[in-house]
Order: sequence, then structure tokens, then C-alpha cells
Amino acid sequence: MMRGKVVSLNIKLPEQVTASGRSFFTGYHKVPQKDPVFLYKTHFEDDGVGDTVHHGGEDQAVCVYPFEYYEKWNSELQLDSPLVVPSFGENITSVSLLEDEVCIGDVFQMGEAIVQITQPRQPCNTLASIICRPDMIKRIVDTGRTGYYLRVLKEGMVTTGDEMVRTEKHPRGLTVTETNNIKYGFEKDPIKIQQLMDVKELAENFRRSLLKKT
Repeated sequence: MMRGKVVSLNIKLPEQVTASGRSFFTGYHKVPQKDPVFLYKTHFEDDGVGDTVHHGGEDQAVCVYPFEYYEKWNSELQLDSPLVVPSFGENITSVSLLEDEVCIGDVFQMGEAIVQITQPRQPCNTLASIICRPDMIKRIVDTGRTGYYLRVLKEGMVTTGDEMVRTEKHPRGLTVTETNNIKYGFEKDPIKIQQLMDVKELAENFRRSLLKKT
């Protein structure tokens, strides 16, 4: 049975932010929490997103980013100030649940809540602006260190330190890494693309983005 852990649970309501010469409304600057936080169908309590057109909703209720990548990024980027949790705007900083190990449709028990992987996280300009690296989107795509989103099957309290236990592995077994490879054109096999689109647990907006590849 696959087991990971919530290294950090992070929330923040949206605010106006200025970074890299532009101003925008975002919930990116999340704050680690020590106390339990209730997870609703679409968000953690007292958390939110600024761009509700491209982010949020039931298929993107929780953003997960692996803790393992922080050391890699800091070694590669050599920023003036090292990246610290949660520099990628994630709700859950996880450990032992990397993209090549987990699959679209996998179900996890996380504290009192039950959640399901829906799609990879797609890097955006907000991330690049806040980190002050215009090349960050390309770096994330090229490395596959995207993180991923969860939908909530059962609401409940979640706490930093909770185990994330996979209770159901999706029978298709299409990993987040394979999904990224299809999304960004590294995998062009139309059969594999169709297999991914046939996974009913895949986020609907993400599925629509793949239609042009078929």
C-alpha cells in the first residue's frame, strides 16, 4: 500500500500582489498551518484562488507539490533567497508521492478526508512572476516537476503530519508523469492519448485541452 505524508498544510485567502513588475490578485502566498483545517468540496477553509477562471473548482480543490523537489530547485536555480515551503503555492507539500508513482484517478485517505488525483498542475505566469524566473514554466514542463490536483470525495479535517494512504489505485494506471508527457507533446501516440481521455476521473477542463491532440 502506497503511503505518503502531509509535510505541510498551507492556506491563504487571495490578496493583491506585485511581483516582476506586475500587479495581480492571487492566493499564491500560502501560510503553513499547525492546527487542523477543514477541507470542503472545493477548497480548504480560509483558502482561495485569485484567478477563478483557470484555477479552483471541484477538480482543482487541492494543489499538491512534492517536498523532494525543493532541494533540486534550489541547487539548480541558485536564487538569492532559497525556495522554502510553500514557494509553489501548494496547499499540500507532500513526501513519497511523486508524479511517476501516482496515477490519475488514484484515491487517498488524507486525515479525515478522502481525495482523488484529477490532473497535473499546469505551471502559470503567477509562479514565474513570484519566483522572478521567466524561464520557470519551461523548466517545470521539461523536468516534469509539476505537482498535481485533487478532488474531494469526502470532506473532513486535515492536519500537517497526516499520512496520505492510497486506498484505490486506478485500474488504468496512467501516471501523472505520463499525463504530463501527453499534455506537452513528449508522448504523441494517439492510442495512449485516447486511453487517457477515456479515464472518466480525469478533470474535464484538462480532457478538453487534449481534444486537439486526437
